[in-house]
Amino acid sequence: MLNDTHISLSPRDDKFFVFEDDQEQISDKTQLTPLEVESQGQETFEAWKMMIVDDDVQVHQATKLALRSFTFEGRPLNFLSAFSGTEAKKLIAVHPDTAFILLDVVMETNDAGLIVVKYIREELKNQIVRVILRTGQPGDAPEESVILNYDINDYKLKVELTRQKLITSVIAALRSYRDLITIEKQTAQLTQALHDLQQTQYSLVQKEKMSALGNLVTAIAHEINNPINFIAGNLKPAQEYIHDLFGLIDLYRQTFPEPGAEIEKAIATIDLDYLQEDLPKLICSLKEGSDRIRGISASLRTFSRGDSDRKVLFNIHEGIESTLLILKHRLKANDHYPVIDVVKDYGQIPQLECFPGQLNQVFMNLIANAIDALEESNKVRSFQQIQNNPNRITIQTTLSEDQRHVLIRIQDNGEGMSENVKQKLFSYLFTTKAVGKGTGLGLSISRQIVEEKHGGQLTVTSELGKGTELAIVIPVGSGELGVRS
Repeated sequence: MLNDTHISLSPRDDKFFVFEDDQEQISDKTQLTPLEVESQGQETFEAWKMMIVDDDVQVHQATKLALRSFTFEGRPLNFLSAFSGTEAKKLIAVHPDTAFILLDVVMETNDAGLIVVKYIREELKNQIVRVILRTGQPGDAPEESVILNYDINDYKLKVELTRQKLITSVIAALRSYRDLITIEKQTAQLTQALHDLQQTQYSLVQKEKMSALGNLVTAIAHEINNPINFIAGNLKPAQEYIHDLFGLIDLYRQTFPEPGAEIEKAIATIDLDYLQEDLPKLICSLKEGSDRIRGISASLRTFSRGDSDRKVLFNIHEGIESTLLILKHRLKANDHYPVIDVVKDYGQIPQLECFPGQLNQVFMNLIANAIDALEESNKVRSFQQIQNNPNRITIQTTLSEDQRHVLIRIQDNGEGMSENVKQKLFSYLFTTKAVGKGTGLGLSISRQIVEEKHGGQLTVTSELGKGTELAIVIPVGSGELGVRS
């Protein structure tokens, strides 16, 4: 293990630092060039990319010297060097897979580092790279305002970065980056899987093929749920262990107020007071993250729940919400279109006696169709025109006056459709979409599910220039109304 050391300040200014126990000396002849990429004898793909951004060459040298033999999960660091905010922006654009950045605040300008942070987060849309700000002039960039106003992951004064604390910060950054990459990959895989399932389900007319889709999504949700339950289940005992350990530490400190120089040095090194304050918060953050993933898993299971040979009670609001979760990536803003607003007007309705999996397929078809209609109408409107009249999908649920039927309305404010298109809308294989964009099966299958399987009705109301509304009317069921939702 590397022993903790203190930082020595240069007599020139307070930005340069070295580690006192470094055995290798930094040569004045060492030259570093802008936009330098320095490998430690490993292939680039095997190393963690770390960017050092500082206008002082000796800061680069000292940092690399301190981390020269550092590895995390068997992988070394691959150093990238930039000596100004301008160079850093160019470098991160070329290397978006950088794991973390040690970023000086004051360089060519007093806020050069902060400008780099804005560029990374807002222009490059890179939320994955971990950013640790380092400054030798905290008065020019107050820590509190920086943390509040900028998306950074840590803020350190150069004078407080001992080698051990630097390594601790690096490990924390790499762990965070690794976890985010893992989640991003899993999310991409899940999104792709769900997209593939969505494309497949249009041709699943028979019940057996429909259940295959549900089984696959259920398996995905199950695979997510197992490790998350393991993590969530261990967080509570972890909190208790931490509480007990901190209690014991406090008792030692009370009993032995003067533990000796060596222990006092160790306490100062790990910043025990801060650790006692921050570690419980970290555990709480992990719990919030695991709860969120468990919620996603539950929504997937709701969407993909298999149907038996008879109807069961089902909360259709849960089905609609799980569908919106799966389609969330299509509702988000992108470079071409603003976000699609979803307005939900849920009424006090009973649970339905229905086939939940099949109804979820209907919700998927209808909401996806509404999104398609909005995307099509956006092609003839400018970004500003769309902002002036935002894309909107309204979902309304109500109970009929006789309380025997539930009405579900899904409305978009797109361009609408002609009378001729309305007449053919539910016809088998009919589609107005370009080749490869639609199968002509979605609405046909949806009407079959609603009318033949549930004894309901699926209708369309539309007018050119004023949008489209698809309305579902389904009987509550022959038994009790169930619990109000």
